[in-house]
Amino acid sequence: MSFDAHEEKIRKIFAGDAKFETPRNQRKYVWKEKQWKELLGDILYIRRKQNQLVENKEINHFLGTFVLQENENYYEIIDGQQRITTLLLILSAICAVFNEMENEEEHGKTRQYIVGNIGLRSQYCRIKNNSIPNIDVIIESVAEYRNDLISKSIIDTTLLEKTGDGNKGVVSCFYYFYNYLKDNVKGIEELVAFRNIILDMKVIHIASEDELDCYDIFEILNARGVDLEDGELLKNYIFKYAQPKYSIDRAKEVWNKIEKNMEECNGNMEQFLVHFVTYRFYKPTKDEGVFKIIKANTDKEKVNELLDALLYASEKYIWFYHPEQCKSKELCESLDFFRLINHRQFRPLFMSIFDAYDKEKIAENDINKVVTFLTNFSFGYTFVMGNNSNMIDSKIHLLSQNIYKNPTKESLGKKKTELMPYYPSYNEFKYSFLNIGFSNKNKRYKNNNRKRVFYILKTIEERKQETNELVCNISECNIEHIMNDSDTNDITSKIGNLLLLSEHINNKMGNASFNDKKEKMKRSKLQTVQNFLKYYGSKEEWTEELIEERTDAIIKLAYNEVWKV
Repeated sequence: MSFDAHEEKIRKIFAGDAKFETPRNQRKYVWKEKQWKELLGDILYIRRKQNQLVENKEINHFLGTFVLQENENYYEIIDGQQRITTLLLILSAICAVFNEMENEEEHGKTRQYIVGNIGLRSQYCRIKNNSIPNIDVIIESVAEYRNDLISKSIIDTTLLEKTGDGNKGVVSCFYYFYNYLKDNVKGIEELVAFRNIILDMKVIHIASEDELDCYDIFEILNARGVDLEDGELLKNYIFKYAQPKYSIDRAKEVWNKIEKNMEECNGNMEQFLVHFVTYRFYKPTKDEGVFKIIKANTDKEKVNELLDALLYASEKYIWFYHPEQCKSKELCESLDFFRLINHRQFRPLFMSIFDAYDKEKIAENDINKVVTFLTNFSFGYTFVMGNNSNMIDSKIHLLSQNIYKNPTKESLGKKKTELMPYYPSYNEFKYSFLNIGFSNKNKRYKNNNRKRVFYILKTIEERKQETNELVCNISECNIEHIMNDSDTNDITSKIGNLLLLSEHINNKMGNASFNDKKEKMKRSKLQTVQNFLKYYGSKEEWTEELIEERTDAIIKLAYNEVWKV
């Protein structure tokens, strides 16, 4: 391993012909106010110490390590891009304030660390980030802004319109320091002192011409700490060993696809990796995170296979957030249910099932059976009972790994043996189900309960349809209180008093009498409404006793038929 490592001040690193480029595979600018505040606190601490010292003693702040790959005309940032970007933004903020003070001399002295020159007419911003388009435009521009232009060009988002929403963090960082300096740093002398503290900060500058050496250094510096997420460490590991069988360019291309897929999943890269590792190996712990497990269980010669597996898994992971993309009706309905209850615990198991199905190891009919079972089990265990999933964690994880390693009909069959001991009895199920209800008036049953009740009524309706094609768009239906909704009487919120009706019929109900409601119900095409009229249409009055009777009937239907395990 050949590299140069030495202590360096920021002013020297940013001087001369220094150019810094962040490759596209690097993470975007993610520092937020927490990190800015910590850095500002360090700067202010140094300034206080400087003012307290009688002697002109140098006080510096240590910023950590910069790992840079040396190229012919620039440095590629392997580690340190968040700090380098932030420092240049602070210097830009200082420039902007010097402009307001109309001090061209100090503005020029500061700007030289932001913008370099090749001859008289050719200038370049010292940083370029392929993950943040036009960051050089932002940094160069804000350094030149004067008082009347700042509010017009940045606050009104002109810059953001030019550069995209992905740069909001960059602009916010500039403004954090600009606003602080403008409000708190008085006079040119004090601003010069603030700038010099930045420039006198020290780092360990590690540079190498060999890309592999840089990745080695990066891993050594970060794998034992907690600053970087597992995804960053994993990416570095893959790029390091992807050569030459699986070119580094191809590896970066695939990783970018994985990151784009994660954007479809609300950016949950770390969560995805936990579930990936769980179904293929075993669940990570605090002591042994995702990166360590993958590294320990992956042949360095087969990193290309790992990358392809991650890409495949990331494409399937989107289904948890967009179930409608599934071709299988049963799978789509199941994933939609788990999305409704925000239950992530079964994801490793589903990923094993996806893998087995795509490899044609298990028939579609058997897949549908296990998917239906998982939905029904979770309905009773979690949805109705409200049980903590930790009790069955180990069972699910073992099932996930077993199906992945041994994708057979027999391995699928073990799910019932392993999980059924945890399923509630009918009496337990009924006791908890009685607490499910919905009201627009009763505080006990408002808000979150509507989705739960709508799901139950919707699913029962779908199961009761005599054809495969619904005769009514259930998504456009509303929940009707047969006995008028009440803020004092809990029984009107019970599921036995609730019925799905199309929106145009429901809107006509109001506080009508039971007989009037029955007449309006006759126009409904929903099977559950027709069944209600069949059993209760002859009743002159809708009573609390009938609500209890119908609630009991729905519970029996749910346990013994609709969600039978």
